[in-house]
Amino acid sequence: MKQSLGRLLKRTLLSATRLVGYRQSEQKIIGQAREFWHDTDASQFRAYSHWPGEQGVSGAAWLELGRQHMHLFDEFSKVTSLQRPLKRIIEWGCGGGSNAIHFAKETQQFVGVDVSQATLDECGNNLQRAGINNFFPVLIDVASPEAALKSVPMPCDLFLCTYVMELVPTPEYGKRIVDIAFKLLRPGGLAMIQIKYSTASAETRPRRWGYRYNAANMTTYPIDVFWELAQVAGFEPRSLTLRPKQELVGDERYAYYMLKRPNVSNGVE
Repeated sequence: MKQSLGRLLKRTLLSATRLVGYRQSEQKIIGQAREFWHDTDASQFRAYSHWPGEQGVSGAAWLELGRQHMHLFDEFSKVTSLQRPLKRIIEWGCGGGSNAIHFAKETQQFVGVDVSQATLDECGNNLQRAGINNFFPVLIDVASPEAALKSVPMPCDLFLCTYVMELVPTPEYGKRIVDIAFKLLRPGGLAMIQIKYSTASAETRPRRWGYRYNAANMTTYPIDVFWELAQVAGFEPRSLTLRPKQELVGDERYAYYMLKRPNVSNGVE
C-alpha cells in the first residue's frame, strides 16, 4: 500500500512539473548528482552502480548483464576491422564491474572511470577476486568530466559506456561525454554507448529536476537525435541495437550504438 501510494505521488509530481515546465539549472543538478554518488548509503546507490549482491544486482544477473554486453560487442565488432585482443579499453562508469569482469580479459589494460571512489574500489576488488590484475582506476568529479582527458592513459581502442547516460545530469552533459569519448579513442577506435531512448510519451522525456528522485531517468534522447549527436562529435555511427525491455534490471527503452572514430587518412576503413 505504501509503495503504491509512493508511486502515485511520484506520478502526480511528474505530471505537475511537466505541466508548469519546471526545471532546475544544470549546475544545481550536478551538485545533487555529486551528493548522490558520494553517499554509499543512498537508496538505489548499489543498484544503480551495479554492485553485486545485497541491495545491488544479484550475482547471476550481475554476470549476465556483462555477458550480454560482451556478446553485443562481439556482434558489433564484426562490422569493423577492429583487431583483438585490444591494447586498452576504457569503461566510463565502470560501476561494480559487471562489464569489466568480461571485457578486461580482452585487453592489456582496462581503465575504469567513475565518480565514486567506493565504486572504483568495488570494481577493483571484484576483478582481483577473479584473478584479473590489469585494472587502472580513474576517479573524476561529476562537475569536471573533461579532467579524465588528463588522467586516462591514451589512446584507447574501445570506449565502453552502459547504464550511465540515463544517469548523467542533462542531455547537454551527455554530449560532453560523447565528445570526451572521441578524444580518448585512437583513430579507428570504437565506442559502444548505451542510452535510454525517449518516445512520444511525455513520461520518457528528460526529468531535469530532483536528481535523487529521478536518477535513472535524468537523461534520455530520441533515437535519431543521439545518432546525429554522435556524428556532430566526429563519429561514424556503424550500428544500432534496441532493447525495449531489460528483464535483468526491470527497466526499458535501451539503445546501443556502435560508433567509430574515423581513420586519420581517409575517414573510412
